[in-house]
Amino acid sequence: MSLQAKVSMKRANGWRNYLYIAPAVLFVFCFCILSIIFTLFISFTDWTGLGRFKFVGFSNYVAVFQDKNFLLSCINTLVWVAAGLIIPVVFPLLFAIAITKSSFSTLFKNIFYFPNAVSGVIVGLIMTSLLSMYGLPQLLGMLGFENLDKNWLNIPYVNTGVMIGASVWQGIGMNMLLFIIGLVNMPTEPIEAAKMEGASGIGLYTKIILPLLKPTIIVVVLMSLVNSFKTFDSIWIMTGGGPYRTSETLAVTMYKETFSNNHLGMGSAIAVMLSVIILFISIFYLRKTFTREGSH
Repeated sequence: MSLQAKVSMKRANGWRNYLYIAPAVLFVFCFCILSIIFTLFISFTDWTGLGRFKFVGFSNYVAVFQDKNFLLSCINTLVWVAAGLIIPVVFPLLFAIAITKSSFSTLFKNIFYFPNAVSGVIVGLIMTSLLSMYGLPQLLGMLGFENLDKNWLNIPYVNTGVMIGASVWQGIGMNMLLFIIGLVNMPTEPIEAAKMEGASGIGLYTKIILPLLKPTIIVVVLMSLVNSFKTFDSIWIMTGGGPYRTSETLAVTMYKETFSNNHLGMGSAIAVMLSVIILFISIFYLRKTFTREGSH
């Protein structure tokens, strides 16, 4: 076979290889990239889902910042993010350290991971039944705590704390498993060397184990951050953003403006801003983390 024929066959095989990834590329382009472009376009229009597009410039973005419900949604979202960066990161890490070498580690893993296998809708339904007037509050009232015999999901701001607790209960198992994987696959040489130097207890964890666990911590923090910003299903099932829209987050406000109020332009504007915020914070966090790591 001549050299030119070999080159032609190699090129043909190269183009044929691209056909294997073509369906995935087409899927991502149609359902991700085009959706992003279309949402960005709608955010500059006054489209209601029917009829022609009416270009309004940045009016939707201005209207969003003038809406009191949006500002309250921002505050609630920040509360979710703060809780999502503390509780679902610190507690799973402590649980992972506690049960890694336990003889009942498999049992504890299954117990903690089980809620993660359930959808947010199911978690919302379970918590709604548990916290209704005929659930846990009624039981506490029967035990003498009459002040707690209320529907907690109908109390403004209290319901946000309750829903955060439900979300943490659902997601804590996955983060714990990630930390366990990081601890199990951690190199033992630095730990043994530190023990020979006299390191033990809290000092061993803060100076040796946690720095070695840094890649896992970065993944868990980013997952918790993104999940906190996009929390929707459990809130929608448990309170629907109420009462009086006091428990809405940005994701819930985006849904209501888009599908309940038919303000697709304003809903798209909120979606764009939410995406930009998540992207900016993620890039900032990663840059700061790896810059600090590189300086060492």
